[in-house]
Amino acid sequence: MVSPFSYLDDWEMNATVFQDTLFIEESHEKKLDSRQNQYTAPAHPGAMSQDLMSYWGYKFETVALLDKPWSDATREDIESREKMVVSNYAQYCSIVRTGFGKVKIVIGGEVDAVQDFKPVDKSQQVNWVELKTTALIQNEKDQVKFERKLLKFWAQSFLLGVPKIVVGYRNHQGLLERVEELDTQAIPEKVRLQGRGLWDGQACINFASSFLECEFVPIQRVVGMFDIVF
Repeated sequence: MVSPFSYLDDWEMNATVFQDTLFIEESHEKKLDSRQNQYTAPAHPGAMSQDLMSYWGYKFETVALLDKPWSDATREDIESREKMVVSNYAQYCSIVRTGFGKVKIVIGGEVDAVQDFKPVDKSQQVNWVELKTTALIQNEKDQVKFERKLLKFWAQSFLLGVPKIVVGYRNHQGLLERVEELDTQAIPEKVRLQGRGLWDGQACINFASSFLECEFVPIQRVVGMFDIVF
C-alpha cells in the first residue's frame, strides 16, 4: 500500500490461489535478508547500531505495557517493569475483514497492546494500541525522516484497525524524552496540513485497490517492481 511513496524499500510477497481465493503473505526469507543487510550495513561514525535501536524499541514496549489489566496489577507489577527482561515475544493478532474497491480481504497482523480490556462482545471495536519509537525531531532532515516513518506507522495500523499509535521520542543516547498519542485516522490529514506533503493517504488506498483488482496471470514468477510468487 505504501509503494507509491516508499522509494527506498523493496518487498516480496508469496501468493497462491485456492478455491477462487487469493492468499498472500509477506516473504519471510526476503524480510530476514533485508533485516540482516540493514543490521550489518556499515553506519557512519558515531551512529548507533540497528540492533541497539531495536532494543530501545522493545524496551519502550516493556516499560509501557502490563501483562494484565491495571485493576489486577499489583504495585510490584507496575514498578518492576524497568527491570524486566526485554522481549518481543508476547503479542496480539488483529484479524480484520475489510475491502479495497471491489475486493474483499481478510487480513491479520501483529498488534502491540490493547487499551483497558478486550470486549467480550466480538462485534465491538477493540481499542488496539501500537507502540513506536523515533528520534527527537531537531531539524529539517529529522522532520522528513519522521514524516516518512509516519507513512509506515499509519499504513500498518490503518490496515489492522488500530485506532491509536503511541510514539516515544528518544534522544541519540536512547533516553525517552516525551510521548505522543496519534489518532491513526488523522495522520494523513496531519501530514497534508502540517508536514511536507511527502505522501498522500488516499493515493495509497487507490494504489492498493487498483493492485488488488488487477487480474494476475498464473505464471511461475512475475519479476519487476512487484515480485510475486504463484
